[in-house]
Amino acid sequence: MTTFGITMVKDEADIVAATVAHMLTQVDHVIVADNGSTDGTREILADLDVELIDDPDPAYYQSVKMTALAQRAAESGADWVVPFDADEWWYCPHAPRIAEYLNGIAEQWLTVRADLYDHVATGHDPAGSDPVKTIRWRRSNKADLPKVACRTRADLVIHQGNHGATYDGGATALEGLVVRHFPYRSPEQFVSKAVNGGRAYAATDLPTTEGQHWRDYAALIEAHGPEVGHDLFRRWFWVADPTRDGTLILDPAP
Repeated sequence: MTTFGITMVKDEADIVAATVAHMLTQVDHVIVADNGSTDGTREILADLDVELIDDPDPAYYQSVKMTALAQRAAESGADWVVPFDADEWWYCPHAPRIAEYLNGIAEQWLTVRADLYDHVATGHDPAGSDPVKTIRWRRSNKADLPKVACRTRADLVIHQGNHGATYDGGATALEGLVVRHFPYRSPEQFVSKAVNGGRAYAATDLPTTEGQHWRDYAALIEAHGPEVGHDLFRRWFWVADPTRDGTLILDPAP
């Protein structure tokens, strides 16, 4: 059996080398769709052993695009796909490789859930250029929405956000994977992510409730400048002293 990682990325130069290189150790092949990165992300990916394709469409139709990548993987022989984001570090506590674990799943299981834990930048983070290594504190509770690995079938539809998948007749789900998530890493990265996210959702015809936070952040930053985004990062997505925050624990990604 063969397992592919699939992802769509835009302007993730500070973290993409670490997360994609790690995914290459966990699966048999990785397909990356670059959505017009301008910060060096595409050049970094070109040096990795991945199947790199260009996605010129600025609209954030993640469900449609990731489902298409899953079908591309299936046509290349994939039995499973792991839909991951550039800021996610996936692993399996039960096996050395995700592919090894998925290969042992009985046929009645179509998806495998991955519990997601958000890491938080803090004033105690050591210096370094790899956020996976430097952002060592995480939320003690897992996020409300998991991620999923999916068995490939012609009727597979991956949901917006990669939080679920459906098949004709429904989807069976098993537990077994873990994701460490590094969504907000610096004031500058937060501004880039917010502006890109807001513009990408604005280019769609999705309801305004989809990606509402990105739309709102982008509007504030574009109206008042990046310092507003820096303030938002420091207020909501950074903790000066994590030892005084009962929601955080020191637990670096394995």
